[in-house]
Amino acid sequence: MAQICDSKPLVPVAGLPLIERSIATAQQAGITEFYVVTGHEAERVEAFLEDLSRRRSVRITPIRNEQWELGNGSSLLKARDRIREPFVLLMGDHVFDEIILRQLVREPLKEGEVILAADFGVESNHLVDLSDVTKVLADDHRLIGIGKEIETYNAYDTGIFLCSPAIFSVVEESIADGDGSVSGAIRRLASRGKAKVMDVQGHYWVDVDTPRDLKRAEALLYGSLTKPNDGFISRAINRRVSIGIFTPLLLKLSRRVTANQVSILSFAVSLAASLSFFLALPVIGGLLIQLASILDGSDGEVARLKKMQSPFGNFFDAVLDRYSDGFILFGMFYYSMTATGITDLFGRYSTPLVLGASMLALVGTLMVSYTSAKSVADFGYQYSGRWSAAGRGRDLRLFVLAVGGVATLIHPVSVFVAILAVALLTNATVLRRIWISWDYSRRRGPLTGISLKAVIFDFDGTIADTMPFLSGLAVNLMTENYAISNEEAGRRYLATTGMDFGSQVEEIFPQHPRNRDVVATMEASKERGILGHPLFDEVFPTLTFFKERNIKRFICSSTREEMVRQYTAKTGIDNLLDGCFGYRPGFTKGQQIEFILQHYRLDPNEVIFVGDSLVDYDFVRDKNVRFIAICRLFEEREFRGRGLFTVRDLTALTREWQQPENVIRFVDNVDKV
Repeated sequence: MAQICDSKPLVPVAGLPLIERSIATAQQAGITEFYVVTGHEAERVEAFLEDLSRRRSVRITPIRNEQWELGNGSSLLKARDRIREPFVLLMGDHVFDEIILRQLVREPLKEGEVILAADFGVESNHLVDLSDVTKVLADDHRLIGIGKEIETYNAYDTGIFLCSPAIFSVVEESIADGDGSVSGAIRRLASRGKAKVMDVQGHYWVDVDTPRDLKRAEALLYGSLTKPNDGFISRAINRRVSIGIFTPLLLKLSRRVTANQVSILSFAVSLAASLSFFLALPVIGGLLIQLASILDGSDGEVARLKKMQSPFGNFFDAVLDRYSDGFILFGMFYYSMTATGITDLFGRYSTPLVLGASMLALVGTLMVSYTSAKSVADFGYQYSGRWSAAGRGRDLRLFVLAVGGVATLIHPVSVFVAILAVALLTNATVLRRIWISWDYSRRRGPLTGISLKAVIFDFDGTIADTMPFLSGLAVNLMTENYAISNEEAGRRYLATTGMDFGSQVEEIFPQHPRNRDVVATMEASKERGILGHPLFDEVFPTLTFFKERNIKRFICSSTREEMVRQYTAKTGIDNLLDGCFGYRPGFTKGQQIEFILQHYRLDPNEVIFVGDSLVDYDFVRDKNVRFIAICRLFEEREFRGRGLFTVRDLTALTREWQQPENVIRFVDNVDKV
């Protein structure tokens, strides 16, 4: 098997050495202290780690293992005297998604246990080398077998573990019996019922051993660089060129290249484009505008690949973009004023036409950026939608200007037409945003005028990312047991979401003889699968935010209460809650809300309920509790049609405290406590 270099941890993968990529990814997942066991080429690796610790301001302690050839178990054992609390164990030659670590560290770990992040996508993961991958056999969340040679398996070992310090003594036992691998120790723990697994199917990871693995890892990383708010030109042209050519080339030319340096390069190309129009070279100017637009995507790609994203980088890039736009438009304005083809075409109207269009284009371009920032500052709101979304549109504007420059091969008036088109596009966007902001501002904010004492959260679809799983189960059961199509089953299930499933089925198929069996099957399937689905990423910080401010936090649900309690314990949010309630016979979601209000002596006017369906609103509308809809399952317009306030995620609730009127009320609330 071909090897990729003498010291594998130092081999660069998409701009970062493997060991740096692992540490930087773990940093982003919230890990702050690292112990790195070195062996082969230890001095080189340790020198690199010292530099890495300085550059990234992270605590890294190297531990040398002179007997590294005895197996990775011996390397793990070297950390025994340094670590006395639960820790994450990573392989230094793996590339992985930070979400895997974020989920793993939330898993409840009992004394003496180890939890393996296992990929159950054995049919869908084509990145693994079946001759070398470590295979896993698991039953539910319990690990049964692990090894490269086992014949029966249903998952792959990702090389990512959450360990209790008890693993060190087990590694020692395994080495004494002649097995120096970490897998040998895990097998021993599995035989004692102390090894569990967490499913990470759908999240990427690659074990980089060979040149082929290296190419796969880089292809995976480059393929993940597209952004949800990329415009049409970015998707169709810019990203293809930047990801396929420019960004890899920049990373190969300089291992130390930074995103800010690429931003400056893009700005320099924009200046050259502007100068080209002053020198009456509009075709070159147009080509340089498109080149600058492509490079404007490369800076963010470099930042994401090298794990160097920062608020200042975003700010710096935005400032240079505005200067670039101004210089480009000024150069095109000058060309339009001096090109004889344009003056001959418009005659005495040439100057006012060119001046007016250029002024509108420049002001409109600046105002698009200004309204994006101002909406967040004043409303805590980010524009969305196809034509008014924040962070979208510059790629199209620059493409129009670039085409205008190149099209002077046909007639110089194309530059003026491009300027006019940008003027219309930008100012139309600004007018649209003014309307959106006016409409937004006249609707009552979720926390405006409320002295908040408690927040009640719905469970499925609000706290737990379980709705796709539950919807799939429900639709399959309905189509298998009733004469109904997939589309109709999905529509009826969503229309009744918020009720317990028994009530849903009874409403959809009144008194049907199969209802009881269908509900029983649903509950059994739900119990087996629901614990494997993650929290939404913003749940932990949102619950912590309200806890720190003495705002009570509750969960109520139409899922059975014992299941909800198991889930909150497993994900580690039970200690962030004042109460956790779920469905029991005679204890529906509406009755749970009533119980919370009475038992905790809460004024309904000081409580908000966060849910993801209109049925949730039906439970609270007669209780004077303010309802906030989170737009995950349904479109925003479906809630607004009922006059309800909507948020896109839970972080919008914490942003609401930044409004001055709510900060004052919050301080009053704490003083009373």
